[in-house]
Amino acid sequence: MEAWILVNTHAGRQRARQNGEQIRRVFALGGARTRLAYTESPQEGEAFLEQAAAAQPDLLVFCGGDGTLSHGINCLGRLDVKIPLGYVPLGTTNDFARSLGLPKEPARAAEQILHGRLGSAHRLDLGRFGDRAFLYVASFGAFTQSSYKAEPRVKAALGHLAYVLESVRELPSLRPQSLRVEAGDVRCEGEFLFGAVTNTLSVGGVVKLDPETVRLDDGLLELTLVRMPKNPVELGQAVRMLHQCKYDGDLVIQQPVRRAVFTCPEPFPWSLDGEYVPGGESIQVEALPQVLELIL
Repeated sequence: MEAWILVNTHAGRQRARQNGEQIRRVFALGGARTRLAYTESPQEGEAFLEQAAAAQPDLLVFCGGDGTLSHGINCLGRLDVKIPLGYVPLGTTNDFARSLGLPKEPARAAEQILHGRLGSAHRLDLGRFGDRAFLYVASFGAFTQSSYKAEPRVKAALGHLAYVLESVRELPSLRPQSLRVEAGDVRCEGEFLFGAVTNTLSVGGVVKLDPETVRLDDGLLELTLVRMPKNPVELGQAVRMLHQCKYDGDLVIQQPVRRAVFTCPEPFPWSLDGEYVPGGESIQVEALPQVLELIL
């Protein structure tokens, strides 16, 4: 077996190269021929993936945060190539990795991939935002900008706390987004503090979703909307409901959907898997059922 391994050096707590060598050793001891690349930028990662697309290894392993896997999937999609994929989480929050129950220790995660059967990859859903795929979340408003504002070196040093601190900093400057949302049985409009379409059990450690009802391979995404609170008390209620998955009243809306259309008077920014993207006056988000194949 030939295994190509991409390690994002900016992921995790400044131990990417040490972790990368441990991961490579696991595959080598398991009998695989390995090629390891440490990437410093998205461009370096794309160059490595172009080489992998030409070489067609038996396995391509992404080592980094959820954003590393997301970027890689989009790159492979543009190259129109399919290679069996593995994922070793090295990031700071790893929402998607947690939802999959992947081991936190890199060597254990690599062993799990190695012992998985290449012919029986797990098929998982993705989301589509316009013409771009996302791994686990498309969001706007509160707790969203913090994901791409927090400095990589700060995220590496502080982990999840970096996102929390950045979220607190952004709250005073937040303004609601005026929009109309149509998704299945949901038809609502007004001013919203936060919105997301997700395929995960958590977003940034702030938004929690019920593990009893959320499935990552059911062809559905979860729509979450938070109306603009009228006062600090309502804001506290909204945050508590998001964290506890207990919704009371119309302040927080959550609904499984196959497709959602957001219409607004003027464009506003979104985040796809932690990366900033510009929005538009009309945005369509939809599920892509079981198009992602991961060896878990």
